[in-house]
Amino acid sequence: MSLYAESKAYLIAKLKEAGVKSKPYTTIKGLGKSQESHVSAVIFEKEAISRNGSKKLYKDQQGAQKKRRKVFNRDLTFTVTIGDYTDDAVEAIYEKFLEILDRGIWVNGDHVPIEVEAADWVDKDDSILKAQVAVQVAITFQGGLYRDTDFGPLT
Repeated sequence: MSLYAESKAYLIAKLKEAGVKSKPYTTIKGLGKSQESHVSAVIFEKEAISRNGSKKLYKDQQGAQKKRRKVFNRDLTFTVTIGDYTDDAVEAIYEKFLEILDRGIWVNGDHVPIEVEAADWVDKDDSILKAQVAVQVAITFQGGLYRDTDFGPLT
C-alpha cells in the first residue's frame, strides 16, 4: 500500500477506536453536506516534498549488504475533525484519539513518524458543520521515497 492510503486508513481506524460511531468523511464536500451533529473526518491537506540524500547500510534477508538512499522526504498532512453536541463529548473522543496515536507506522518496511501539529476548536457559529462544537487537528506523516542499491564488486 502507498504512504497516502496507509496514513488515511490509519487515522480512520484510530477515530473508530477513539469512539467515533459514524463513518468518517474523507472529502470536504461530503463533510459540508453532512447533517449529523456527531461527525468526524480525515481530510488530506497537503504534501511537502524535499530532496534528501541520506544513506543507510543494511543487510537483506539473504544477508547481502545493501545501501538504501532516501531520495525525497514526503510529509503528508491530514486534518482530522471531531464534532459532537457538547464540549465534553468532543474532548473525550479527542483525548482518546491523541492517547492511542502511535509515534509512527510502518509502510513498505519503512518507519514513518507521526507528528501532531496543531489543534483548532470551532463553535457551531464559526463552522459549516452541524455539530455544536468541533476540534480540527493537523497530523503529519513524515515519510520518504527510497532507492535501494547493491554494492559493486570489489576489484
